Amino acid sequence: MADDHEAKMPDGALVGARFPSDKLRARFADEEPVKVAHHRRRDAVGRVGARFPAQQTTDEPVRAPVPSVRKPEPAPPPEYIELPDSGPRVRPYVLTRGRTKPKLHLAIEAMISTRVDAPWAASRLSGEFHSVRSICERPRSVAEIAANLAVPLGVARVLLGDMAELGLVNVHETSTTVEGRPALAMMERVLRGLQRL
Repeated sequence: MADDHEAKMPDGALVGARFPSDKLRARFADEEPVKVAHHRRRDAVGRVGARFPAQQTTDEPVRAPVPSVRKPEPAPPPEYIELPDSGPRVRPYVLTRGRTKPKLHLAIEAMISTRVDAPWAASRLSGEFHSVRSICERPRSVAEIAANLAVPLGVARVLLGDMAELGLVNVHETSTTVEGRPALAMMERVLRGLQRL
């Protein structure tokens, strides 16, 4: 029975496809077939079908070859230079046992010199005291001493105050002008000392 039904149906009726009728096919059979130019599609899948016509693209320009980039040679490791040790490295305020205020008020322009008759051979004197002794063979300002010792100004004041209390250094009056200001030459020395800090 199914075979009888299929025999009465025209070609293509079972698949549901819409093909032109015999009359249309005969009409178009006389015309020359149209040659379709083949163009590249943008990608392998592209848009196809009646709703999305295939997009046509022109040939992409040929790119010039890019020269290879050589990796730079690695820099040699930095050379280790061992400098002569200038003594133990400690935090500055360890030298003053944490004290930040001197026992004696010392202005940055105050001149300090070592005393020749001081008890320099005493075993309790620290290395910093001996450093100040060599720096202050001629009078120096507190700022210059701090710069030469490479310590903050506050640490230098505490050390110098301790030394003055022990009688190791002399604190000189600051030379002043008629107006009561410190002398210009001495202030220039103080400024140079501060710049080296």
